[in-house]
Amino acid sequence: MTANVSALDQYVEQYVQESMQELARLCNQPSVSAQGRGIHECASLVADLLRSRSVAVQMMETAGHPVVFGEYRTGDRTLLLYNHYDVQPPEPLELWNFPPFEGKQRDGKFFARGALDDKGELISRLAAFDAVRAVYGELPFSPGTWTGS
Repeated sequence: MTANVSALDQYVEQYVQESMQELARLCNQPSVSAQGRGIHECASLVADLLRSRSVAVQMMETAGHPVVFGEYRTGDRTLLLYNHYDVQPPEPLELWNFPPFEGKQRDGKFFARGALDDKGELISRLAAFDAVRAVYGELPFSPGTWTGS
């Protein structure tokens, strides 16, 4: 199977607004670890995002915050992704031009607490997961089956 980068790009372009909506939904959910604010709610939201992609999810309670473990099996290979869903406190609030948990798009960019660390990375990985599955039908994990640039 040769990577069809054009088809992947077309898929991403077609669904970019849905990904942005997911990013806004995730960033709008406070998850301030240091304050214990919204952590369980955000963990549940991450679990829902994974489940919506047919990923088997386990919520693991710890002495600290819950761990969301998702597993998507295909063949005999494993793809491991790691993200965190908590953010740093947004204070001082007066330095924000808008509430930090009300994501805003401006000049083609998205601003919110966690948009770059690490909620944006999580959504971009899910978007890539969606695109590869849509274009190829399955994740190309077999050795030598996916050659792309």
